[in-house]
Amino acid sequence: MSDRDRLRAELVSIIATHKEGFASGTPESKRIDELIDALAPLTPYPNPMDHAQVFRGHWSGDYFNFGKLVGGSGSRDQGVGVTVSLKEFSMGRLPDIPATFMASGLEIEPESGAYNFVSQFALGHNRVPSYHFAFAFYRRKEEQLDRFFVDFAGFRVAPVDQAMPMAEFADAIGVDDPALLSAELNPRAKLWSRVVYMDDDLRIQLGQLGGHYILLKTDRPMYSLDYWKPGARVTPMLGPPKSAAA
Repeated sequence: MSDRDRLRAELVSIIATHKEGFASGTPESKRIDELIDALAPLTPYPNPMDHAQVFRGHWSGDYFNFGKLVGGSGSRDQGVGVTVSLKEFSMGRLPDIPATFMASGLEIEPESGAYNFVSQFALGHNRVPSYHFAFAFYRRKEEQLDRFFVDFAGFRVAPVDQAMPMAEFADAIGVDDPALLSAELNPRAKLWSRVVYMDDDLRIQLGQLGGHYILLKTDRPMYSLDYWKPGARVTPMLGPPKSAAA
């Protein structure tokens, strides 16, 4: 087994069960950070922007260590299970209700330039299973082909249960008006993500604002695109949160 394969296997094994983020200070979280540094110079695709056939599709966020903007100061260096306000998870645009982060994915469609994030949250005091969509587009710069320059266009939340009317959903999560559950960014927020490691199935990216994200390629649908198609039904990213199912 090569050094790259050994390091990669160890990283995938750890992130399968440890998702708390660097703030946990556990030996596992510290080792994740070490493995990221060790894998970076071994990437098979040092210029990932040139490999659309590899980065196209849905990438499951198997390890998220949030940066300072994504979920506000309350989630920085945290991961799965952190609860802050939905307002903080949407750059101040969506309502101020409790949002517990459960899972996330990155979806890239080179044909349209879409670079969308879809997260599953437990929203409101009722902890309603919900999707949080962050819609964005990526740009390339020839002098920095290890980075995706991303323009965030807006946010929208919706129920995991696609049969649930938006008015009912808004009431369940404690929001008076369903129109408050989407927002555009004008001007668009411009950030970048540096992909320090990418192979055909594993992607490690470092956000401009301090986030560390480890993603695994899947055959899942593009939730951020397919959810809104008439008559479409997408399978949940996760089952109901344990507390909600109890």
